[in-house]
Order: sequence, then C-alpha cells, then structure tokens
Amino acid sequence: MAVIVVTFVQLLLFLVSWLIVAASPEPTTRSLLSSEGFRWFFGAFVYNVTTPPLAWIIVSAMAYGAIRDSNIMKIWRKGRGEWTYRQTFAFRIVLVQLFVYLLFIALVAFIPHAPLLSATGSLQHSSFLHSIIPVTAAAVAMAASTFGMLTATMRSIVDVVKSLVRGVERAAIIIVLYIFATELFFSFAYVFRLDF
Repeated sequence: MAVIVVTFVQLLLFLVSWLIVAASPEPTTRSLLSSEGFRWFFGAFVYNVTTPPLAWIIVSAMAYGAIRDSNIMKIWRKGRGEWTYRQTFAFRIVLVQLFVYLLFIALVAFIPHAPLLSATGSLQHSSFLHSIIPVTAAAVAMAASTFGMLTATMRSIVDVVKSLVRGVERAAIIIVLYIFATELFFSFAYVFRLDF
C-alpha cells in the first residue's frame, strides 16, 4: 500500500511540476516533464538510490535472517534454566566470539593510529563511523550463525547463506519502498531546487 501511495505522489509530482513551470516560468522550480527533467530523472536514478541507508537496510536484513533462522532469540527468551547443554555451550562460544570481535574492532578503531580512524586520527569522519551499521550487522549475523551451527538449527554453510538470503527476502518490501521513496525525495529536491 505504501509503495502505491509513493508511486502516486511521484506521478502527481510530474504533473504538478509541469503545471507550476507552465503557470509561472520562474527559475525557482523545474519541471520533471521537460527534456531536462526526463534526463535528470533517468540519469540520476542510480545515484539517487545508491545511498548508505540502502546498504544499511540490506545488511541489517541479512543479520535479521540469521537471528530468525538460528532461533537464538527464541531460546534466549526461554531463560537459562530451560537451555539444553548444547544451547548453553553455544551461548558461551558466541560470547567468546563476540568478545574477540569487539577486541579486534577496538584494535583497528580506538587505539592511536588505528587504520579505521580518520586522517586526523579521530573518530569524527572516520571509516569506523561510516561502517558502524555494517560492522554491527556482521557481528550479529556471525553470532547468530555460530549459534545456529552449534545447536544444529543450521546444519551447513549453505543453511547460513540461505538464512541471510531469507532475511533480505523478508525485507524486500522495505527495500522497494526505500527505492521509491528516495527517488521521490530527490525528485522534490530537483523540482524545488533544494540542495542536500
């Protein structure tokens, strides 16, 4: 439903932008129905939608797929008293794995002259801050996949990959909505000459 609404608003913006320019040909607005508008709409499409949030949605969806298929949250909610020996062992391994992962991140992002710091040696505008969501999603997916393998809810690497793919499948509507909404946002910016 939301995708249909966004598509309708996009089509309406095509018409409204043309009417505004036809009624008042001031340089403050641009028409999406002009040759320049068509060139912008199709030429800038890939640039408009390939923004960091799209990557964040995809990697977060992959992590969600691993969490869901590994049953780690369902078992966690049961409480420690109801865990089997295998599940308890898996949680311990996951904790060790997360500790090692966090230690590695600390070494490459927080010590002086770390490779993920910015050119000035600070966290501001650093590679670490630009990758915080993928790094977190990777840690979550890795922990959930390890748990799934150790508890046999995932029996092979193929099952792990399938869980990541299923996460993206579950988020497909969000990805589609994001693409349509992003193009609508940039279309508004183009028509009303807003700089972002």
